[in-house]
Amino acid sequence: MKNWILVLCIACLGSPLSRAQSPFGFYFQDSLKPGHRISGSLDSVDCYLASYQHTLPNFFNPFQFSFSYNDLNTTWFKEKPKRFSAIPHLAFAYSMGSKLAQVGRLSYTHTIDTNTYLQVDYTRNSSNGNLRNSKFERNSVQFALMHSGKYYGTILDFNFAFDNSQQSGGLVGDTLRLGFPLVFQQISKSSAAIKRREVNVSWKNYFSFTKSENNKVGLLIQPKFQIYNSRFSESDTLAGLYGMVNYDSVHTQDYRELTSVNTNGGIFYTNKWMHFEGGVDLRYWDYDNLIRHQDTTEMGVFASFIMKPKGYYLKLDAVQNFVGAVNQSMYQLLASKKFSAMNQIDAFLNFSLKYPDIYQRSYYGNTVDYSWTNKVLYKQLRASVSWKNTNRILPIKTSLFFENNSNLPVFLSGRWRQDTLNQLTVFGAEVSFDYRIKSFLLQGRGSYRASKQNILPNWLIGGRIAYNGTLFKGKKLKTVTGIDIGYISHFNILDFAPYMNSYVFATPHLSFRDQMKLHFFTQFDLGYFRWFIRIENIEQTFLKKANYEALGYPVTPFQFRFGVSWDFFN
Repeated sequence: MKNWILVLCIACLGSPLSRAQSPFGFYFQDSLKPGHRISGSLDSVDCYLASYQHTLPNFFNPFQFSFSYNDLNTTWFKEKPKRFSAIPHLAFAYSMGSKLAQVGRLSYTHTIDTNTYLQVDYTRNSSNGNLRNSKFERNSVQFALMHSGKYYGTILDFNFAFDNSQQSGGLVGDTLRLGFPLVFQQISKSSAAIKRREVNVSWKNYFSFTKSENNKVGLLIQPKFQIYNSRFSESDTLAGLYGMVNYDSVHTQDYRELTSVNTNGGIFYTNKWMHFEGGVDLRYWDYDNLIRHQDTTEMGVFASFIMKPKGYYLKLDAVQNFVGAVNQSMYQLLASKKFSAMNQIDAFLNFSLKYPDIYQRSYYGNTVDYSWTNKVLYKQLRASVSWKNTNRILPIKTSLFFENNSNLPVFLSGRWRQDTLNQLTVFGAEVSFDYRIKSFLLQGRGSYRASKQNILPNWLIGGRIAYNGTLFKGKKLKTVTGIDIGYISHFNILDFAPYMNSYVFATPHLSFRDQMKLHFFTQFDLGYFRWFIRIENIEQTFLKKANYEALGYPVTPFQFRFGVSWDFFN
């Protein structure tokens, strides 16, 4: 049981442990298992194919159980775990709903020969009217090729993502330039939009000096190439929009692009129960932002150690920079212990020192103009521990988590800040369970979180009550039909600055009011073919006052969803 459906149907309880991606060791930990479906577990098809369609832009969502303050600013692509299938697997999924909401997914996994493996993923998410009465379209393409030979192994990753989002009515705030504020109004043009493009290419190569399959030692070389491009634009003249011009009197030109080239080089050693690799990392990045230009060469060292004796999993990662971004570093520990067939404990610890991202250091455009010269390293400490028991009667999982940030960049009053106000923390506890008896299904999840500035609800509580069985005498048509119920406690909502693509602490504080949640779902399984119907946010039909997820972004109203999925194995 991997997916737990709760308050807003966002629930994935996978272990936080990532797996080594070496063609000579521990690569296939995320392989496709018998019964794999692109739509996940049957009891959560409606959520897996059509994740809760909140009105907020980017990845931040206060209704998600997992949270990091990095989500306030981070919008870059998330890589999918590697897969392996001894036989070709092709799958597609599609769902649609109110306000032209559409989610499409295509997945392909193939073994070319005994040593060469291929996977391709395509995802598209779009809507017209859900995001502040505007539309958005997000696409991502991911390609991975892995080959393992006697003396040579390689992993090639190519990822391309683009995001087009309209931002009608969404530009707020101002900034200081040479001692006086820029004056402009909120955007009211329907053509106002943000376009983002991202390319990530990584080619990891292992050259082994030994022929043995159980013991490999040799050289590691990994070149990388990245491009991040973002443009804010709208039609009409600036005078018609703002009444005042900062850069270009004809078009908005808020634009930035970061190009990065990396090369990692070092040594590796692997055998049946451990894997080590380490060496030197060299990076050159070039940042263009209209008339502003920056470039820097950075150099550091990296190391990764994995040990996997019987019943244990341990992974240590370390990165230390000593040229360019001096003292920037990251240290991470992942550990897992399986005490029995039913009991497992996972632990995670991460400490990092990092400079603000390039686009935060300097910016020049029609709406904002600043150069951030007093940037300092910010500290982040994250930790969690969880216990999982998978007994047949009542599988349960509990966890504790903590995050502390010091001098984290936060966009306040039209500028980026790193000061004592940015000591941001979140800590809490969570418990979830899955109870099944005959055709009765009861799932639940509850979380308590305490966050700085109270930007998260203290309580997220939810559950799923359903009939889990078959229809007709042949018992070939399986179904899970029931309701989702939940409760979300109050919290301080955030503002959003589209031109900075970042969330902002709103002043004065406005609150999300305590709210119950109610959804209905029914889903069916006929071998490799599945379909579902979902009625979401039923409580919005009888609530009299509007509630907001962020400033100006109301809670998603009552809506309808339908979707299908199909898996093919050859």
